[in-house]
Amino acid sequence: MRTSFARLLLLPSALMLLAACGRDAPAPATPLATAPAAASVTTVGDATLQVSAIAIANLNDAVATRYGLDRRHDGALLLVTLRDANGNAIPPGDLRLTATATVLPDPPKPLELQPIVVEGMTDYIGVFPARPPASVQFRVTAVRNGARAEIATSADLYPR
Repeated sequence: MRTSFARLLLLPSALMLLAACGRDAPAPATPLATAPAAASVTTVGDATLQVSAIAIANLNDAVATRYGLDRRHDGALLLVTLRDANGNAIPPGDLRLTATATVLPDPPKPLELQPIVVEGMTDYIGVFPARPPASVQFRVTAVRNGARAEIATSADLYPR
């Protein structure tokens, strides 16, 4: 289990599907995104928190469809996963998440995170609209059983 979770962290271009579909999913035959997702990892208590961000335009059609996104729209997708040391799902009741997103020089704005459940694993996604060229900065705060962690990532948006 630990090996497949480590693989998840090392394959950012496959990150979007692996995080949502489970830790033992086979590698896809085609790329999931046209560019790698930016990912950051930290711990909150005894759990691993990972945040990933990618321009919506860079998602492939299957992933965009899974999340109900239209690749023609400008913006970035934030994916948040929380797993135990073995890569297993952690009940969502144990977690409080808050997130912000911004494109400098604008101030950060709250970002609503929606839970998604795939194969018994709960992840969270947020979509932030932004026009390219831009670098969208995300900050996530997680609180679980009294432990607190903050983590950041970003997504670069390029004109098409």
